[in-house]
Amino acid sequence: MVDSAAKQSRPSVTWNLGSPSVSLASQATTSSGTTTTLASRHVRFISQPEIHVATQPQICFLRPRTAQQPVLFSLMNSSEAAVKKFLPKSNLSRVIIRDNLSAQRIYEMEIRASDKTKRKMSHLYDHLKKKFMIDQLRKLGRWRRESMTIQQYLDSIRLYKVHFKLQRNKKSQPP
Repeated sequence: MVDSAAKQSRPSVTWNLGSPSVSLASQATTSSGTTTTLASRHVRFISQPEIHVATQPQICFLRPRTAQQPVLFSLMNSSEAAVKKFLPKSNLSRVIIRDNLSAQRIYEMEIRASDKTKRKMSHLYDHLKKKFMIDQLRKLGRWRRESMTIQQYLDSIRLYKVHFKLQRNKKSQPP
C-alpha cells in the first residue's frame, strides 16, 4: 500500500539539458549506495517527505547545445526584413517586431503632433506679441495726440497769465 502510494506521488524525472536554462547537476552517493542528483531534490515538493523506494527516477542527459554568437541589431536603424533574418523563426519574434514597429509609429505620431503644436503655439505667440505691440503703439499715439491738445491749452493759459501780468504791471506803473 505504501509502495503504490509512493509510486503515484513520485513520478519519474527527466531532465532535458538541451534547454539553456538547465545546468548539469552533480551526482552524490548516499550511504545506501544509491545515486541521487542535486537537481532531483529540487524537483520534489517541499511538503512531501523524501521517500526511498526501490525504483529510481529516470534521468536522461542530452548533449548541451553549442552557444550561439550574440548578434547586435537595432530596430530603429534597420529594416524589418534584416531584423527577421537574425531572430528565431517563432511567432513571438514577429509579435515583438510588430509591437516595436507599432510603438515606433505611435512615438513618431506623437513627435509630429507635438511639433505641430509647438509651431502653432509659436505662431500664436508671435501673433499675440505683434498684436500687443500694435495696441501699445496705438495707445501711445492717442496719448500723444491728447497730450498735444492739452499742451496747447496749457500753453495758452500760460500766455494769458503772462500777458495779464504784463498788463497789470503797466497799469500799476505811473507814466
